[in-house]
Amino acid sequence: MALTGSIPTASAHANPPVPAVVQDDDLDQLRIALQRFRDPKVAERHGYERTDVCSQAAHTGPGGEYLGAMGYHYVNKKLAADPTIDPFKPEILLYVPGKDGRRVLAGVEYLRYDSDGLISTTDDRPRLFGKDFDGPFAPTSSGQPVHYSLHVWLFEHNPKGLFEPWNPRVRCTPPADAAKLRKGVKNAQKDARKAQAPKSRPRVRS
Repeated sequence: MALTGSIPTASAHANPPVPAVVQDDDLDQLRIALQRFRDPKVAERHGYERTDVCSQAAHTGPGGEYLGAMGYHYVNKKLAADPTIDPFKPEILLYVPGKDGRRVLAGVEYLRYDSDGLISTTDDRPRLFGKDFDGPFAPTSSGQPVHYSLHVWLFEHNPKGLFEPWNPRVRCTPPADAAKLRKGVKNAQKDARKAQAPKSRPRVRS
């Protein structure tokens, strides 16, 4: 079944005009249509805003394993505000650090703002490619309200799955640098606690 047009997320569960199971042909259509954004400059000209914030998991898994990263989120605010979802017009493009320092297009993220703004309700959860969106998520520090999202790693293989948010093959910083950063943060926190600790008064001899 070919991908066509845009779909209103409000009726996504009722009768989504998208494949029940995502097919390779569908993904190929998306790759062909979106490969023009391999150059971040082209994405910016089409309304996707550049960011220097690279999202990487702050914690490790139960066994101490690295969970992964998402990379740089280039958000198109006009598309994000649109209540419909068009597979060929993702609200967010995902770029990851390349070996030569350039940013490489790795995937897309479809975004839908929650209709009632409540995390406790999920009756408006969107669906695409036979997959329920993740969420709802709380408002973010960047200004995103309560929302649902679906990551699709079109151009970078994710061993955890095509739709998994975190990709363990992606790193915002090299492992050694990340370890140094964590150590530096811990030392800074330790110094801050020392500075806030009440100082004992010197004893006065009588």
